[in-house]
Amino acid sequence: MITLSIASSCSDPSTLGLDLDPNNNQIGVFYTEIPLSASMVLQDSMNTTNTNSMVVGGLTDDFFGKSEGIGFSRLAISPTATRPAQNAVLDSVKFNFRIESVIGNDLGTAKSLSVHLLTEGIMDTTYYNFDRLDFDPNPIAQGSFDFSARQDTAVSVAMESGFSEFIFEELKKGDAFKDVFSFRNLIPGVAFQGNPEENASTGIRIGNTTGIVVYFKNEGDTVSRGYSISTAQSRHFNYVHSDRTGTPTAVITEANQAYDVGNRVGVKSSVGLMMKLDTSPIDAFLDTLTNVTFNDIVLEIGPLTEEVTTNRPPAGMFMYFTDETNKKLRNSSGQFYTIQDERSLQVVRNAEGNLVPAVSSNNHGVLGFISTSNMYRTGITSYMNAVYRQGLQRNDLLVSPSFPSDVNFEDAFKKSFRGFTVDQNNIKLKIYYSKIRAF
Repeated sequence: MITLSIASSCSDPSTLGLDLDPNNNQIGVFYTEIPLSASMVLQDSMNTTNTNSMVVGGLTDDFFGKSEGIGFSRLAISPTATRPAQNAVLDSVKFNFRIESVIGNDLGTAKSLSVHLLTEGIMDTTYYNFDRLDFDPNPIAQGSFDFSARQDTAVSVAMESGFSEFIFEELKKGDAFKDVFSFRNLIPGVAFQGNPEENASTGIRIGNTTGIVVYFKNEGDTVSRGYSISTAQSRHFNYVHSDRTGTPTAVITEANQAYDVGNRVGVKSSVGLMMKLDTSPIDAFLDTLTNVTFNDIVLEIGPLTEEVTTNRPPAGMFMYFTDETNKKLRNSSGQFYTIQDERSLQVVRNAEGNLVPAVSSNNHGVLGFISTSNMYRTGITSYMNAVYRQGLQRNDLLVSPSFPSDVNFEDAFKKSFRGFTVDQNNIKLKIYYSKIRAF
C-alpha cells in the first residue's frame, strides 16, 4: 500500500511546469512527496552541570503540561579586591542579572525573578535535571521586569535590606572573604526562581555580570566603590520539573521509549522530549526506482501549530541517527552520527576500509526554522544519494535542538523551554529526481 501511495503521488514533468519534450528529451524529471510519521521519545536524565546558563520560571500548555526550572549556583569573590573599611558608609547592594533570553506567549506583563540563599552546599559532583537543593523560601532579592521590548538584556534589583546590612558587615569584618572556601561557609550558594504562573521562562547567563555588587564609600572617597560577588567560574546546575498530567504527552513515562501520542507531536527543550521520525517509507520508495539521480530532496516539518513572535521554537535542530534503542547513536570515539550537510560527505572509509557514516563537528545538517513560513526545512539530497548509491544504512532520526562537537558538547536542549508542536500530516519529504529513458 505504501508503494502504491508513493507511486500515485509521483508527477511527470508537465504537471511541474517543466518544459521537456517527451519525444526529444531523454531525461525525465519527476516529483513525489513522502509523508513521514513521528513518535515521541523522552531523553534519559540530562547532565545540567556548568552549562553557562540557567533556565528559571515556567511554561504551561495543553500538550506538554507544566514545566518549571530553578537554577542553582555557587558565588565567587576576589580576595584581593578592596573591601570597605571599618568606618565605610554603605550606599546600596544590588543583584544584577544578565538575561540571555525570555520566552512566553505574553511578554506584555512584567515577569518576576527572585534570588534565595541555599541552606546546603553545591558539591563537586555531576548534577542532572532531576536534582535540586534546599533553599530559604524568603528571597534576598526579587523584582519584576518588562521584557516586551528586548529579551537579551541586563537588569538589576536592590537586595533586601536585611541581607544588605548583613553582607556589608561581613565585608568589613573580612574573615569570610579571605578565600573562596571561607566564603562558601558564609554563603553556600544561591537559587534562582521565576514565577511559573506568569507563563514565561528566563535564561540567565552565569558569569561576571550576574551576581551581587556592594556599593560603599571609604573615608575620603568622592564616588562609590563596588565589591563584586559574582557567579563567574562558579559551579551551577538546573533543576527541571515537568508535570504532563492530563495532556497527550502524559503517556510518556520512561526514557528511551518511543510513544505514539496521536496526530500532534512535538519537541520540548530542557524537559528532554524529542521527535523520532520513522523513515521506513524511504525504503519502499527506493525499491520502486532504477537508474535515477536525485536532483533535490527537502525535509519539511510544518507549518507548526503555534506562531508567537515572543515564543519562537529552537532556531535549528540536528537529525541524529537512531534505532530500536531510541538513543542517539555514536561511533567508537563517542561522536554522534547525524545527517551531514549538503556540501559534505555522508560516508567515509574507516581504518579497516569499511564504509561508515561520516562524522564532523562542523558539518552537521541543520533543520533551520523559517519564521516567514513557520516551518523547519533542510536539504538532504546528498544523504539520500548515499543511502541509494553508496549503501549507507537508512536510520530513523531523532530530531533535537542540540549543538554537539566531537565528544563534549554545549546542548541548546538544556538552555530554555523552547519547543513546538506540529500536525503529523505536515512532516514530509519533497523529492525531485531524474531517470534515463530507455528507447
